[in-house]
Amino acid sequence: MEKEYKYTLSDEKIFDKIVEECEFIPVEKRNIESIDMKAVYFDTADRKLLEKGVAYRIRNENDRITATIKWDKDVRDGYHIREEFNLVVNDERYAENPDIEMFRSSDAYEVLEQAAGDEKLVKMIGMEYNRRQIKVDTGKSISCISVDKGVIHHLDGHEVPVLELEIEWFYGDEDDFMQLATSIQKKYSLVAEDISKLQRAFI
Repeated sequence: MEKEYKYTLSDEKIFDKIVEECEFIPVEKRNIESIDMKAVYFDTADRKLLEKGVAYRIRNENDRITATIKWDKDVRDGYHIREEFNLVVNDERYAENPDIEMFRSSDAYEVLEQAAGDEKLVKMIGMEYNRRQIKVDTGKSISCISVDKGVIHHLDGHEVPVLELEIEWFYGDEDDFMQLATSIQKKYSLVAEDISKLQRAFI
């Protein structure tokens, strides 16, 4: 299950400021990881997955290709909770023409089958962005703070800019993680974002 806070940013330097000032990131561990991401979202021609709250994404993360299914979303004040299943894709053909069969051995398969059946999946949305991220260890919880900067490519040709901060829970005390995110939001006056990147593409 994925649990994360999303915030809209006006300036990506806020991320650097958070990293510099976060008491839970030792100076010797402030090495920010940079990942170039290219994502494509697939759906049936009549958007049955979107209608059912299901997202089917193929994403290149530097040199790795990952297929991801997300569903059962709950959002409250920027806090996103979703079921998620990830699968590393070794055959690039799946990235070009994905289907639901690759998820047959997972819980995601039943979700996909109920939403899309055997209908062909087609490309809906493309995204390109750079993610800079760093892990945070409070001693009670492990999380990741990241900033995404890039663009969403809509099928009709228009583009939607992306600049958002995410604080994602990895494991440990969930209440501690939520307290960390809340303190960061208050300290830097961050604006909660309830809309996902995929939803933003259809606004």
